[in-house]
Amino acid sequence: MQKYHLEFVLNVQNPSIDIIEDSLLEFGEGLKVQQLPPNDVGKTCNLKIHIFTEDPTIVFDTCAQFGRIKSVKVNEATT
Repeated sequence: MQKYHLEFVLNVQNPSIDIIEDSLLEFGEGLKVQQLPPNDVGKTCNLKIHIFTEDPTIVFDTCAQFGRIKSVKVNEATT
């Protein structure tokens, strides 16, 4: 099955990196969740997420439960 490298920003109200990581671990490998520095005044936070997965849709559906997805990059993973 084809693997994809996903790279995107998740804008969330209450960042809980541990909960988001736990929710995504079963859907891929090489998961990295990094909090980005704030770029404006507000109560939201941006998290940069990297993951290699066979099913990008389930990763995006899971993340959409936590906040708004933006700046999406999807590439075929090289083997």
